[in-house]
Amino acid sequence: MCIYTKKKKSTNIITLPKILTEILENLIGAGLKPVLVGGCIRDFYLDITCKDYDIEVYGIDDLVDLELNLEKFGTVVLAGKSFGVLKLSCEGYEFDFALPRTEIKTGSGHQGFEVQTNGQLDFKEAARRRDFTINAMGYDYTSKTLLDPYNGKEDIKRKVLRHIDDTTFVEDPLRVYRAVQFAARFEFSLDKRTFILCQGIVSKKQLEELAKERVFEEIKKLLLKAKQPSLGFILIKDLGILKYFPQLEVLIGCEQEKEYHPEGDVWIHTLMCLDEMAKLRSTDEYRNLYLMLAVLCHDLGKPVTSAVVNGKITSYNHEKEGLEPTIEFIQLLSNEK
Repeated sequence: MCIYTKKKKSTNIITLPKILTEILENLIGAGLKPVLVGGCIRDFYLDITCKDYDIEVYGIDDLVDLELNLEKFGTVVLAGKSFGVLKLSCEGYEFDFALPRTEIKTGSGHQGFEVQTNGQLDFKEAARRRDFTINAMGYDYTSKTLLDPYNGKEDIKRKVLRHIDDTTFVEDPLRVYRAVQFAARFEFSLDKRTFILCQGIVSKKQLEELAKERVFEEIKKLLLKAKQPSLGFILIKDLGILKYFPQLEVLIGCEQEKEYHPEGDVWIHTLMCLDEMAKLRSTDEYRNLYLMLAVLCHDLGKPVTSAVVNGKITSYNHEKEGLEPTIEFIQLLSNEK
C-alpha cells in the first residue's frame, strides 16, 4: 500500500507490509492517530530500503490501552515502560509502537533522563527530543501528509546532518558517535553548529559517561553500513575522539616505506583498507564485523616496530606485536571475552 510519492519521482513510492496497514487502520478506527516516524521516513527520502518501522500513536495516554489494541495482531512485549514503547511481533515482522514523549535531563550518560509520555503532544514538540532533523520527520497515516517541522527533507537534499536543538542535543553524548556514523553512512557533511556542539561534548569529557556497549553499537554501524567507513574515522579524528582510542591515534604520523606504501602513513593506509574491505562485505553480518575489525587493527603493531634499516622503513614482526594493542582496542568497545 502506498503512503505517498516523491514529487520529483512519482514512481518512487514507499510501501508498508500489508499487516502493518491493517494495524494502522485498526488504530485509526479506534480514534487514534498513528504517525510513522524516524528512520523509515528518512530512508525513503534517501532511497534506502526500509527494514524497521517505528510508529508513534497520538490520542492515547495509557500504554495498556494501546497494548490491548495491538495484541490481537501478535505478540506484544513491553520494551520500556518508562519510555512508552511496545514491540509487536507478527507475521515475521517486528514493529515498534510508542507514545509521544518529552525528556528531561536528570543524570549523566545516555540514560540519565526523566521521560513523560503525553498522547496530546503536537508532533513538533514530540520530535524536538530527537537528535537530527533527518530523523525528526513523520508521516501522518490518517491524513496522508508528511510532517517535517525541522526541515529534515531539505537537509537530505543538501546532504547536511544538522541537530535540532542546542540544549537537548548536548544532553546525550552518544549523539556524537551517532553523528559520526550517520555522516559516514549517508556521506553527509556536519552542519557547522552541530560540529561545534560535538566538539564541545568531547572537550567536556562527556563521552566518558557512555557505556562501552553503546559506543560499540555506533562503531558497528559505521563499519557495517558505510560505503566509506574512512569518512567516519576522519570525523572521529577531527572531533578529537581519537584520544579515547590511543591504539588508533598512534597510527597518525607512523611513516611507511614509500616504495611499498606511496599512499602515506599507517593511518591513511588503514582507512584506505577499510574502504576496500567495505566493498567486499557479504550478507553475513558477523563475518563482516570481524573482517572489518581485523582490517582496522591489522597494522596496530607498526608504531612499536617501525625503524629505518639501511635507509628504508621496516616494521619487522609488526603482526605479532599488534596482538596486544588489538586486544586493548577491542576491550575499549566490549566486555565480551
